[in-house]
Amino acid sequence: MEMNASSPESFSVKYRWSGWINLWCAVMAVTVLAIALNCFSHRHYQRKSWANNLNRELSPRTVQLLNDMTNKVDIIIFYDRQETTYRMVEELLQKYSHLNSALRISRVDPLQQPKEARYIQSRFHLSEQQNNLVIFASDKHHKIVSNSQLSQMTPRHVSAEELQNITEEIAPEEGGFVMERTAFLGERLFTSALLSVSSQEQPMIYCLTGHGEHSITNLSTSGYGEFGQLLGEMNVLVRDLSLQKETMVPHDCKLLIIPGPKTEINLEEQRHIRQYLERGGRLMVLLSHRSSGGLSDLLRFWGVLVGNNTVLDSDNTLGDGSITLRHYVHHPVVQTLQREDLPVRLLFPRTVSLLPDTDPIAAKQKMSALIQTGPKGKAYRHFLGSNTGNKTTLESQGSLPIAAAVERDTLVGVKTDHLARIVVVGDSVFLSNQMIDKEGNRELAWHAVNWLLDRSNLLGGVGPQPIQTYRFEFKSDEFRNLTIFLIGIMPSGTLAFGVLIWLRRRT
Repeated sequence: MEMNASSPESFSVKYRWSGWINLWCAVMAVTVLAIALNCFSHRHYQRKSWANNLNRELSPRTVQLLNDMTNKVDIIIFYDRQETTYRMVEELLQKYSHLNSALRISRVDPLQQPKEARYIQSRFHLSEQQNNLVIFASDKHHKIVSNSQLSQMTPRHVSAEELQNITEEIAPEEGGFVMERTAFLGERLFTSALLSVSSQEQPMIYCLTGHGEHSITNLSTSGYGEFGQLLGEMNVLVRDLSLQKETMVPHDCKLLIIPGPKTEINLEEQRHIRQYLERGGRLMVLLSHRSSGGLSDLLRFWGVLVGNNTVLDSDNTLGDGSITLRHYVHHPVVQTLQREDLPVRLLFPRTVSLLPDTDPIAAKQKMSALIQTGPKGKAYRHFLGSNTGNKTTLESQGSLPIAAAVERDTLVGVKTDHLARIVVVGDSVFLSNQMIDKEGNRELAWHAVNWLLDRSNLLGGVGPQPIQTYRFEFKSDEFRNLTIFLIGIMPSGTLAFGVLIWLRRRT
């Protein structure tokens, strides 16, 4: 059969060129789209860490600080890269730099880069033995965080065999103890260091002494050493103050803390405190459950009534006798705890209530309860001293306040900064080394101190939490059974299931 000579070719030159043009247009469109998506993602991205021990986001407090920072900060990771915490430090600081481009991170290994190491040692006055440090430097300020500070170490008992493998020496039959890292405190310390180098001033805080108060340097269970370290992380200076020796509260005092006096503060000392408040001072009172320190009259003048009682709450009592409370009254001191539903834990608090609105003193200031018990709260008189012969009696019940805040303009009608502020908590044990890390106690301390110092930019969110390390231990027979299950039964079961499916399809 002859083909018609006049019929068009199947693929003319015109059609061939149009096909090539369509192909190139499609390639160009895909290329332009890919470039546009990459440019968009470069400016608008989200980072997610898949590392097993670093999969937590930065805390709201850290994010807020990074968003507010405008000054440039050099961060030098002066570390042996074989150190076990190096990767955790680097990963964490990378998160910081992705949120604030003003942070410039550099890495110097003192073993691999001796020339650069000598320059760092000379610049920051380090000895040759000092390494494994993270240095934060901005203008003339710098802060150093050492590797030993980053890890929370806890002793752990090990068997003689395990101890011998660790030390490579003959171990006693009963075994021994080794120090083991149980928490990584990187974010808490790095955020504190950034706050330190980016702040222009360090407020001075005084802690009253001489009446059996908790010591701010004591690291025993009843001491306030951890609270003192927290104050240091807040970029403040802390000193002890004895009003038995001083004639007045120092003029550079930005906050006076009375941490659980066990004996009475005499009238002369109270007069100094009253004069300090009338100058627009800031006061934080933490009351012992056995003594009010003789401060009842002073605090009443400022609108706060301190009960001579012990508060219990059966609905919120734990096995150790402490009570955990999350009933907050909206106020800057507790608004973050309220929003995050973060409770605080206290031990035998006393009531801290406010004067009624009809009292003339109440009209002079803003007063607010901060924390209350549940509806079944009860306040008992002589509860802790019942063995002395005094009969325990029920004084009041219901939702009882155990913390309060007061704000008073000490020069009404005059535009000054003479704005006195007071926070009173009916328990001092909640900030002891034994309890400060329970529930939201650390957060309550952070927000109370910063509200008293009028640092509203630090009240926006909860702070960093340690990255915990968990250990799973098995007995030899348990480990053998687990090995058989993981290596034997699970793969065999999977293979058998695949064979059954194959046979089913064959038939």
